[in-house]
Amino acid sequence: MMMTAPDVIAKLTLYPVEQGGRKSATPSDYLGCIFEFEGEYFDCRLLLGDFGPLLPGTRATVPIKFLSPELVRERLQNGSRFILREVEPIGEGVVQEISTLDSC
Repeated sequence: MMMTAPDVIAKLTLYPVEQGGRKSATPSDYLGCIFEFEGEYFDCRLLLGDFGPLLPGTRATVPIKFLSPELVRERLQNGSRFILREVEPIGEGVVQEISTLDSC
């Protein structure tokens, strides 16, 4: 099994179903979604292997991996706020920690 180092650790709030959130739990290993930051959109993966599935309405601190970290990681700082989207917004979050490891 290949372990993927996260680019950031973030505190997430997934919206409840009645507020437009997902209609079901996330997959247990990862969730591919869009990370919306300052009006731009970046592909990311919520790394859920240590958590399992997250239900709508859940709050959790989760590692996030970007598919193209060079496009966004340098712009983030602790406290940066973002929206998680599939087609519609499914949650929001705040960056808690940024990885200092190089992606090389």
